[in-house]
Amino acid sequence: MKTMLRIYLLAQVCLASAHIGAQPLFKVPKPTCSSVPIYLITSDMFETYHWDFGNGVTFEGYIPPVAQYSVPGMYTISLTVTSTTPFRVIDSVIITQIHPNSWVGGGFCLGEGLPDIFLEYLSYTTVSPYWARTETQDEASTPIRFGLSGVLTNAAFPLTVWDLDDGFWCGASDFLGEIIVPAGTSGGVFADPVQQLILTIKTKMVNTTTYSQRFLVHESPAQPTIICANDSLYSSYPTSNVWLAANQTTILGTGSAFHPIQAGTYYVKYNVPNCPSISEPFQYAPGCSVATEELAGNPQLLVFPNPSSGIFEIALPAGSNDRLWTCRMTDVQGKTVQQRENVTAPNNTIHMDATAQPAGIYFLQLSDGKMIYRQKITIGGA
Repeated sequence: MKTMLRIYLLAQVCLASAHIGAQPLFKVPKPTCSSVPIYLITSDMFETYHWDFGNGVTFEGYIPPVAQYSVPGMYTISLTVTSTTPFRVIDSVIITQIHPNSWVGGGFCLGEGLPDIFLEYLSYTTVSPYWARTETQDEASTPIRFGLSGVLTNAAFPLTVWDLDDGFWCGASDFLGEIIVPAGTSGGVFADPVQQLILTIKTKMVNTTTYSQRFLVHESPAQPTIICANDSLYSSYPTSNVWLAANQTTILGTGSAFHPIQAGTYYVKYNVPNCPSISEPFQYAPGCSVATEELAGNPQLLVFPNPSSGIFEIALPAGSNDRLWTCRMTDVQGKTVQQRENVTAPNNTIHMDATAQPAGIYFLQLSDGKMIYRQKITIGGA
């Protein structure tokens, strides 16, 4: 099924003139899938606005319409603004010095001799909820030049420098320094003495400029499913649930289980930021008993070793060896990555091989049609 991404624009018009040049012109939240609000930072101070959504669709105007993306992947949204009155923008940022010990361990990820540098328009202490960064220059050596067309100088803003180290073995990206770009700057040399970072900012006067932001559109999460057990409804997702009534607007609860007080139609929504997914309608009648017991994280269910390299032994309660089990493994987005049907449990034990899956956190569900067991498992880090 194709992923549909809807982008909603939330205009945040700053009333104080000192905030007109807040950086950048707009921000794209992350994660991005299904529906994503784009936050427009600049007020309606320009004469023309041209949007290019990177999917063949363009728009002329301050507030753009909904944009749609049919497949996951990398996309770039661009906003070009024009004015008959010239305004100042940053033309480029040139990094001339990086402290040799700014990155973790005194060396780059996987023995790289040079850093993979990107700039971000956010403070070092900010946990970024949106994309507000440049593209990365791989294996970059000083001087490192970034063209920043579309970055205004009306207001002060933070500019941070990072070495991209986000692979499995690399850990988090390394912070290389932060500069507070002053309002109305015409350029110059700036330094972070603590991180021993030095960069040069160049500006120019223009009548038109374009700000672009590249971002990743993820595949939408798998649609949640509902089962009925012990006269309660259970979501296939262990977290981030919102239970809805027939009109899909009434919030009834947020746990993985919900007990309706009357018969009717119910939904569950997997409610992660910008990537929600709603189940098919479930017709509930009191007394449902698809399963007779729900044992989430029951201490009788032992999975070992956990974490592991992907080989697990699952110890079930006594008497499980005469049943046929369904073993389902999902990722953190609820997508089934492995499933086995009609599995026997000799000596009340099931052997599981998940070495084909990448390192990460998963959820294991076992059912014999009467009993349901759920357990979180971790691959890697053993």
